[in-house]
Amino acid sequence: MLRDHRKRIVLIDDHLLLRQGLERLLNSSDEFVVIEEAANAMDGIEIIREMRPDAVIVDVGLPGGQDGIDLTQQLLREFPNLVVIILSAHDEPEFAERALAAGALGYVLKNEAVETLRTTLREAFAGKGAFHTDA
Repeated sequence: MLRDHRKRIVLIDDHLLLRQGLERLLNSSDEFVVIEEAANAMDGIEIIREMRPDAVIVDVGLPGGQDGIDLTQQLLREFPNLVVIILSAHDEPEFAERALAAGALGYVLKNEAVETLRTTLREAFAGKGAFHTDA
């Protein structure tokens, strides 16, 4: 059997339509595959512990008391080699600064094209940070 060389990704966002859309768009390339998704931080952590993905794309605003930036800190304490990209509707620089301080390797606004997300993922896997904000 041939090994799948695509980078394995978990999506954590409380909007089902967004998760499903991103999954289809990311899976349409030969670089990435979404292996699982979650609507909140607690479920996301369990999935990551079980599935051991290469990367996680996390919404900055999550229900249940833990936002995506706090989740990023927690995940990177447990999985220091995990690539974390923050997906956000907030274009204020302080959100991107908090994401960087938490250890995220990318910050992408939800109004960006999917190619920006793909480029951010590529740069993050190459060890480069990519923070896209309008401000």
